[in-house]
Amino acid sequence: MRAIRNRIRQSTSTRRGKAIMAGILLILVIAVTLAIVYWNAIKKQLIRDQVKSKVREKTERLYNIHYDNMELNEVGGNLSISNLTLQYDSARYLVMKEKKDEPPMLFRIEIPSITVTGIQTPKALLTQEIVGGKLQINRPVIEILYTHGGKNASRRVPQEEVYKQILGELERIKIDTLLIVGAQIITKNMQTGKQELQLMDTHMELRDVAIDSVASRDSSRVLFSKQFSISCSTLLWSSPDQLYTYKVDNIAMHSAYQQINAERFRIIPALSETKFAAKKARQADRFNIDIKQISFHRLNFQRLVKEELIADSLMIQSASFKIYRDMTMPPDPRSKIGTYPHQKVAGLPFPLEIKKMILRNSFVEYKEKGRLLQKIGKVTFGNVNAVISNVTNKKSASQKTITADIQARFLNQFPVQTLWTFYLFNTKGRFDIKGHLGALNATALNTITEPLGGARVKEGRIHDLRFDFKGYDYGMDGTVKFLYDDLKVALLKKDKNTKALKEKKLLSWGANMIIKNSNPSKKEAPRIVDVHFDRVINRSIFHLSWKTLFEGVKETTIPHKKEKE
Repeated sequence: MRAIRNRIRQSTSTRRGKAIMAGILLILVIAVTLAIVYWNAIKKQLIRDQVKSKVREKTERLYNIHYDNMELNEVGGNLSISNLTLQYDSARYLVMKEKKDEPPMLFRIEIPSITVTGIQTPKALLTQEIVGGKLQINRPVIEILYTHGGKNASRRVPQEEVYKQILGELERIKIDTLLIVGAQIITKNMQTGKQELQLMDTHMELRDVAIDSVASRDSSRVLFSKQFSISCSTLLWSSPDQLYTYKVDNIAMHSAYQQINAERFRIIPALSETKFAAKKARQADRFNIDIKQISFHRLNFQRLVKEELIADSLMIQSASFKIYRDMTMPPDPRSKIGTYPHQKVAGLPFPLEIKKMILRNSFVEYKEKGRLLQKIGKVTFGNVNAVISNVTNKKSASQKTITADIQARFLNQFPVQTLWTFYLFNTKGRFDIKGHLGALNATALNTITEPLGGARVKEGRIHDLRFDFKGYDYGMDGTVKFLYDDLKVALLKKDKNTKALKEKKLLSWGANMIIKNSNPSKKEAPRIVDVHFDRVINRSIFHLSWKTLFEGVKETTIPHKKEKE
């Protein structure tokens, strides 16, 4: 799923989430608390200037704040603010940029209304504490611009003692409930002007919020709170080359249940298969992916905000993976050495540990436009069910292998099972794969062999196909046991006028004379062949595995080496 392309984006997602939440809290809590503290200290007509002044002071004169109206009921301890906007000062930003001291992110915020209830005003004035019941922020529009500059360009999170920036002269802020309702959050790359992320209809509820020196050391708190829930109707972003849109629907996070759920995740191509191939101008996989009902269970949120992904399980109820490749285009010369799945996992820049990943009731389709006849062939696997264990990149893990047990129906009909074993941190990229395909009518393979291999299976019966391979960075070795009988084929050519496939009768006759039409032959033991294939270094692990299997099948049907009895 474009793991190389998305690695940086995935590795910074938790950082960005933490930065967004802490940054919003910083700015909004400053505005609210300053209004309360200064209400009785100065006259009402001066409060606006004092709040503006303090916000600029707290943000190193980078931000200006404005609101239409502020009302405080001192008896009830209720505060309301309408049409609050916060905007960065572009002139001040340019000065900071010249000094290479600009922040890694900037904010633009518009909030129609903020309400605070149950504020204990005397306590705020006498003890420098803000203690309240509920803070609600309604329908904010928050734009975050990543500057990718300054001394802290690589930082995505505020300082660990961000609470000190929020408190200022206060000693403590404590709120029973913080609500953000119907937020729209947009992130942009300031250098390119391109939108990176869009979160729509976002809701957040934080319970038992405390900001002080004691709470900052409380490892059970996340985003200053003891318990939180966050939901978002749509999360949207595009690939850097704009060839894909990534969309997540109905995300929900619940700290009490240690879960993150998403209704749907899609990778949506912007171009048709033909236009995609023309745009890339080289051989490249085009993905169209639709994953439904995604759930992380027993997710450690305390570790998540420290940029570690630790969970007991990841469940996917159904998925569709469709891949297309045009082999008539020039090959991509770039090496794929070091890009096997376990090598990608090991190279992630954040700690990862998922004990088990479960994929159910899924579908895989691979389509390829072949060079020989320029026809499109298709391989499908239906009813795919997989259990992937010990997905980790932690060198301290007791188990040093990732295993994937996958069961499916080849061409949506015939049972197939594979077991993959990936050896973590192996310097040669070592992995094993064992597989078994049951009985089928060989003519079912014509949807693959005709367009891609220029051959038609006229008759034959496959009884059993088993393989046992050991792969590494530069190749694969193993054995293939292919049992079949009554195999007859026809070699094909494309008619110049009609473009239809026609049999080359003389060559077909010759091929059937060479091919052994059964394994085992009469009075012979089943042939088991040793096979080796050198990896094409600009092709994937699946290409290596398929070509090694194909070599084993070919050598079984047309043997030219010493056979293994």
